[in-house]
Amino acid sequence: MNTVLETLRSRNQPFSIEVVPPSRGGDHNDVLVSVDSLMPWQPAFVSVTDHPSGRVWTEHAGQPVQVPLRSKPGTLGLCVALRAELGLWVVPHLVCIGNNSFRAEDELIDLRYSGFSDVFVIRGDERFVPAAIGGAPSGDGQASSASQGLVQSAVRNDRLGCAADMVRLVMGMNRGQYAGGTLQGAPAGFTVGVAAYPEKHPAAINPDYDLLELKRKVDLGASWIITQMLFDATVYRRFVERAREVGIAVPIIPGIKPIVRKKSLRAVPGSFFIDVPQSLAKAMDEAASPAEERLVGIKFAAKLMSDLYDVGAPCVHLFTMGKARDTLETLSAVFGGGGRQEAGV
Repeated sequence: MNTVLETLRSRNQPFSIEVVPPSRGGDHNDVLVSVDSLMPWQPAFVSVTDHPSGRVWTEHAGQPVQVPLRSKPGTLGLCVALRAELGLWVVPHLVCIGNNSFRAEDELIDLRYSGFSDVFVIRGDERFVPAAIGGAPSGDGQASSASQGLVQSAVRNDRLGCAADMVRLVMGMNRGQYAGGTLQGAPAGFTVGVAAYPEKHPAAINPDYDLLELKRKVDLGASWIITQMLFDATVYRRFVERAREVGIAVPIIPGIKPIVRKKSLRAVPGSFFIDVPQSLAKAMDEAASPAEERLVGIKFAAKLMSDLYDVGAPCVHLFTMGKARDTLETLSAVFGGGGRQEAGV
């Protein structure tokens, strides 16, 4: 049974949320409190991000030191805490960059033993690797070179170069095939979600190529999809139509993020390579205060969410970044301020 899809089928206009583990040394209770505030609206599931692992060299006080590349550890622990404390269906992320088949298999075994049966597989975005260590230090750029070397080695030394490699690994475990070619292992029983880019992944040659790469992940065994954030229900509808034309039949869940500050909105295209509708940009520019900017952003996100349901979205996935206020206000605008039960949804 595909538990994510069963959960979606049991809800009217379901939504899901994505949270980020706290920075290294942070308090996970902040995330729990944030998600708990959204419980009256009954999220169908919550996904928990993962980040590239490894270490790179940098300079501190004139001395070379190794620093962790994974600045937000704790994905498994946060997944367990969310399930135990809030009773949510939880979907851990798995990343390929900085990973290899043996380490990924160990992570999947931990997830299986912990009772998780859905995983969301992504390649991970190497564009953010230098930022994870605060940028290259002064000097000869050794840390930057090491970062690039880590990314470039993703296709060597048994590393997982793309999400399709991870999907293939999970499907092998589902058949009882583990590292070293062992075929006598217990079937893992995972279902897999993968990412899609309605406006094309920035590294893809063209949109058609990108769509065929998505189909390859589905053909390998992925059974649901979450998109990169988008701002236009028509973009989503057309993407779904194109996906169906090439034979992708699995549910495609659109991802959205309420943008409530003019500064944040202007950063979106450069960070995520997606278009911002002129209507939103104009309304933000005309906002006379931060409070008006917030109102513009929430109204736009609420209408977008409703429009996505209208064009057939099986669920809407909200990127919360671990902060509840923007998502809470959006849900209140869509479903009512008291939550789903009070609104009769």
